[in-house]
Amino acid sequence: MWSRSVSTAYLAQAAELAGNPGQLAAYNSQGHCVVLAGPGSGKTKTLVLKLARILAEDVQAPRGAACITYSHECARELNRRLEVLGLRETPNLFIGTVHGFCLRHLLMPYGRLADLPIQFPLSVASQRVRNRLIRQSGDRLFGPNHPYKEIDLGRHRRSVLNRNSVDWRSEEELAAWAEAYEAALRQEGLIDYDDMVIFGHRLIAEHDWVLPLVQAKFPVLAIDEYQDLGVALHCIVKRLVFEGGVRLFAVGDADQSIYGFTGADGSLLMELAAREDIEPVRLQMNYRSCAGIVSASEMALGEIRGYRANDPTRQATIEFVPRPGGLSDQAAHAVAQIIPAALASKPGRTLGDIAILYKDYRAGDVMTEAVAAGGFDYIRVDNSAPYRKVALTSWVEDCASWCAGGWRIGRPQLRGLIDRYLAFYRANLDDAQARREGQELTALLWRLRNDQQPARDFVASLRDGIVDRLLAAELVLADQKEQLDRMTEALAEGGVLAKLDITSLGGRDGSPDHLNLLTLHSAKGCEYDVVIMVGLDLGNLPWLNESPEKLRESRRLFYVGLTRARDEVHMLYSGYVEGRYGPMYRGRSPFLNELEQRMRAAGF
Repeated sequence: MWSRSVSTAYLAQAAELAGNPGQLAAYNSQGHCVVLAGPGSGKTKTLVLKLARILAEDVQAPRGAACITYSHECARELNRRLEVLGLRETPNLFIGTVHGFCLRHLLMPYGRLADLPIQFPLSVASQRVRNRLIRQSGDRLFGPNHPYKEIDLGRHRRSVLNRNSVDWRSEEELAAWAEAYEAALRQEGLIDYDDMVIFGHRLIAEHDWVLPLVQAKFPVLAIDEYQDLGVALHCIVKRLVFEGGVRLFAVGDADQSIYGFTGADGSLLMELAAREDIEPVRLQMNYRSCAGIVSASEMALGEIRGYRANDPTRQATIEFVPRPGGLSDQAAHAVAQIIPAALASKPGRTLGDIAILYKDYRAGDVMTEAVAAGGFDYIRVDNSAPYRKVALTSWVEDCASWCAGGWRIGRPQLRGLIDRYLAFYRANLDDAQARREGQELTALLWRLRNDQQPARDFVASLRDGIVDRLLAAELVLADQKEQLDRMTEALAEGGVLAKLDITSLGGRDGSPDHLNLLTLHSAKGCEYDVVIMVGLDLGNLPWLNESPEKLRESRRLFYVGLTRARDEVHMLYSGYVEGRYGPMYRGRSPFLNELEQRMRAAGF
């Protein structure tokens, strides 16, 4: 049910769209709509308000809407914004990843009826088990130290959906490896995350009776970051929307398609936008960046999009910074010079307003060492992070935030924490069970309120009190349990996060007191006052001898890095990269050469 306060909240915010024709057109759309949204264009606000309007005006409970996004962190941000409007995830509102949607709303209710060749009840392989089975199946086929990579295996499985097609056999070794790995999974009664989407697609593609069932529950399907979600979801969307009667509202930006290694393809978004039965809307106003950064980003992309800054009077800082001593020299300069100057240049600016962006975890190791030596606290998001952000670890962080003082202001909201906890139970709880679980969690969190306690004590109490019982009952959470175990290990005495208190744990997403260290891929969707991009040398970004498509994706990755910044961009390079046999002097990234040349020509 919608209360008057909820309606008032969304209508009041919707009035703010009046000055932006693109946002208003998307908000007022009646049929299928694809929103092509540039960086900083307010696309998340538009999506959230559109969802609120759909639930208030277009569908009636128990029917609702499903909102699919790329990552748990994207879903977390959507949930936060919806809570401000009095909305949260409920049985008639799904907000989560494509994997979560396929698992909870396709495979769990319909997979057994469709006689899919997987074991029920479903059990998901942990990362450790997946890695073991991938390695073992590859070694059996090709011998140890074979040249094929897990990333190629994943791309092949996600990109070629018809296992009987010529395309599947066009890469014979990868097809054989995929089949051997999947057979090993089934032998152990497991599926993995890719299987969720692969079998979700198979269910939708092969069984007409599923379509009206999905449409009855979710007559509206919203998708965020469409360009990142791959061919399987694209096929699911087309079947549900154009054959199953589901209404589509999709948001994305093909220029920010940077996950080609996962099978993502920005052209799928453009294919949708070009259909005659879909209304395309463009968002071109940038509310994030200074005009200079908006112009420079289009120059970096090499294509004019017509983006413009909301405030053309703000001054940008764009620096090309040579550091001849390599990556460690770049890191030292960032710590000793750029960060202190950035903190001093704007009153109220904090470490949380600054980010260092790099290509991979190896560069992250160099940055981490320099930042720690400089005495700065930091948050690191890459493959060497202490634990991976999954739904369960994000929920624990939000519980910490509530117990560390968030309960005083209702951010996050307790009701939302309870609903997210109950959603971890894959089997539907009856009303009495859900009420008991909610009451027990409420009592536990109430007891754990304490602004000063060590994070490890809080997590241990939360696990002992309720979470470990959930994990014992729900084998499908094995992968998430592995990440929670890694969090617990990192917080333990001697762990890399041993000194963390509950306030810092609750603020690990957007903490004002911690410098942000992220890969360029992880930074997408984020924004900072100051962005420091390191390792901008040929051989790193881009790699040497990239194919034309890989080179275009590397350019988009560079573009994504630039467009994270509100006020300042510092681009560091050395003119060489470290190779197996020593430095390789190939010069700085050609993206820097082109950008600097175009900026000079434009009078920057």
